[in-house]
Amino acid sequence: MRLALFALALLVTAASGTASAQTADGDTLVLRPGDPTLVTDWMASGSTTTTMKLVQPMQQDVGTSTDTYTVADGRITKVSVTSVPMQGMNQRDSVVVMAGSLTPLTHNSSGGRATVSLEFMDEGVVGLMTPTTGEATTVMALTDAPIFDGAWTSEIVRSLPFAEGYVAKVALFMAEMGDEPGEIVLSVTGQETVNERLGWTVDADLGPFTMTYVVDAETRDLLVTRISPQPGVAIEMVPSQ
Repeated sequence: MRLALFALALLVTAASGTASAQTADGDTLVLRPGDPTLVTDWMASGSTTTTMKLVQPMQQDVGTSTDTYTVADGRITKVSVTSVPMQGMNQRDSVVVMAGSLTPLTHNSSGGRATVSLEFMDEGVVGLMTPTTGEATTVMALTDAPIFDGAWTSEIVRSLPFAEGYVAKVALFMAEMGDEPGEIVLSVTGQETVNERLGWTVDADLGPFTMTYVVDAETRDLLVTRISPQPGVAIEMVPSQ
């Protein structure tokens, strides 16, 4: 959620009370860690850098995020370093999930608006969030089944069983939401060509706004992520050259 991470966290925080499924039917599939329809064999050790660009009302580079993946011992560790100079931000996130199932284990974040330490369990999420100004608060979110870490949203999108018309709700947690887990709705809306590469288009309904991902149909590389948080404002996240 979030420059893949940062942008998602920033925008979900702005709508923390309403970042839940808004348009899905009651019988829509709910994705949780370990869902057998998820395709995760594309994940491998390596690094990617993404640039966040403001494209409306002006064109300007906003920041970058480098994601480093390490796959070992049945786990995937993603370390993300996000830099947004105009906000003086240099945030580091470390997220550990189980390979295959994408079941989250831990999430540690520093350098942003808060230092966060989370531990995920079958029955919920516990941890501590300490804002840059103010007192530390305990995180304790109870769930009836495992849920995803919201920082892993782009990887969930890239793991969907792509087919036009596919819709699913994703149960997830982000510390900025407080003690209440949330849901987003993912919809595969069709295909699009980006820089001569054919990709699947996936809309993520966050309630008051939508993020659109375009994922390479063969490699599952993320080609572009688009966000329009309010009328007249558009942001894109693209792989750095």
